[in-house]
Amino acid sequence: MDNLIKEIRSNNSDIYLDNSLAAIRVTGKDNKKFLQGQLTNDIEKLSDKYVNASYCTHQGKVIVNIQVFLSEDDVILLLSKPLSKYFIEKMSKYILMSDVKFMLYDEITALWSLGDKAKELMREYKIEEDKLCSRVSESEYMINMCMDNTYQIRYVNLDSSNTCKFEYNELSESQTCLIDLFRLHTRLKIDNIEKFIPQVLNSDELETVSYKKGCYTGQEVIARTHYLGNVKKHTYLVAVDAPINNETNVVNSDGESAGELIGETFTYQEVTLSHCILRDSSDFNDLFIKNHVVRVFAKEDIF
Repeated sequence: MDNLIKEIRSNNSDIYLDNSLAAIRVTGKDNKKFLQGQLTNDIEKLSDKYVNASYCTHQGKVIVNIQVFLSEDDVILLLSKPLSKYFIEKMSKYILMSDVKFMLYDEITALWSLGDKAKELMREYKIEEDKLCSRVSESEYMINMCMDNTYQIRYVNLDSSNTCKFEYNELSESQTCLIDLFRLHTRLKIDNIEKFIPQVLNSDELETVSYKKGCYTGQEVIARTHYLGNVKKHTYLVAVDAPINNETNVVNSDGESAGELIGETFTYQEVTLSHCILRDSSDFNDLFIKNHVVRVFAKEDIF
């Protein structure tokens, strides 16, 4: 594993507040059927584990990435808070006569942890199985978010009036959830939406798309791209040894555009971690943003 990744994980191994995550409860007897026709993954096969999914335009471009799990007969969607109302507005246009209702929780208590603390919590709440989601009270959920080389866990309390049972650290509002950065699950910003197909956002690694389910919004483009196998760029984790502010354009040494920073970022000391769309054929040792070197991490260093 890369030494910087080891250091960041080692020095961020407590429990932290995730202040940019919202939840949506989808109720009604048609909730799964309706979501099945809108999201990229197979919602009708949900069990006690979560799935990743995307909601896309008819052109197959991702509007928002989502984590989906069941709460008895209801479906819970975890997604970027800044995009949550926009998501509901877009989806509501297609409800028509379906028995479906959306309940937005935009003031949830969401926490994340990695490393030994996450391992301890996984054992305590008996969620050591990969992707397992456990409902631990009326409004609280613990989710196994482990990767091959790292223990990771997410806690969600939908009732903001309840006192959180955990002591946690609050990070700067400019810092996103580190575990989502590491697992390459991109929380798109409003400027990033409707620009990239799921495959560019690593849907194959994250198992965001089911190619065996029926029709859903954007399916024709997404499926055709998959079977043609012609995706030439993907999302990578990168580090820049400086604040990047609003700069997103990544260039090579000749000043030619080579990629784009997307999504929320995390700052560690003077290093900015971000996701970056890059052509797979790029020289990863020759990338810059505002004259600062862009360091690209191999996927095996983070997964």
